[in-house]
Amino acid sequence: MIEVEGLTVVFGRTTALDSVTLSIGEGVTGLFGQNGSGKSTLLRTMAGLQRPSSGSVVVLGRAAAARDEAFAREIGYAGHATGLYPSLTLAENLELFAALHGAPSGRPAEVMEALDLSPRARTPVAELSAGLRRRAAVARALLHDPRVLLLDEPYANLDDDAAAAVSAAIVAWRRPGRAAVIATHGAKRVKPYADAGIILTRGRVQIAGGYRGAEGAVAP
Repeated sequence: MIEVEGLTVVFGRTTALDSVTLSIGEGVTGLFGQNGSGKSTLLRTMAGLQRPSSGSVVVLGRAAAARDEAFAREIGYAGHATGLYPSLTLAENLELFAALHGAPSGRPAEVMEALDLSPRARTPVAELSAGLRRRAAVARALLHDPRVLLLDEPYANLDDDAAAAVSAAIVAWRRPGRAAVIATHGAKRVKPYADAGIILTRGRVQIAGGYRGAEGAVAP
């Protein structure tokens, strides 16, 4: 579902990704590596937000380009920023993005309930804690029920209960014909329900493969 061929991304004198080639099928793929390994750059390139210096990224048969509306409709992306308006409440933000994506009117309430955000629905995003903002970013990515989900450190600043809610929401979203790539420093949150894993080191793929017996269990 995602084909990466010879992908290189260079920022000045820094090579963030170095000739990365991957074929990612349906299911959930964990993307692991330390800070500076290239995880965020790879996700941004898959989301069409970062242009390659060389090589290509094709998602669902389309070249990755965020300005392509048909492409953008299929992608749910959450980066380090929430992508939400800080002065609006969480519910106002999700209602706005639901309308922009043509999602059902009841969808914002559904994703807030799934991520245990309903008690903060009327709180301005600027007043949310770091952990709540992280869950809000995931809610925005899931809002339009995309076929491809790209999440960058969705477990940052979360306690065990909040992390379990994020895992459960991802597992509930997963079904045939969909692919997710979840970037994280550690494997313990993602591996229990992931179908495959990729390890990046200094912009290069060290390991890429599937897990045997993945049953979609929710991480504790």
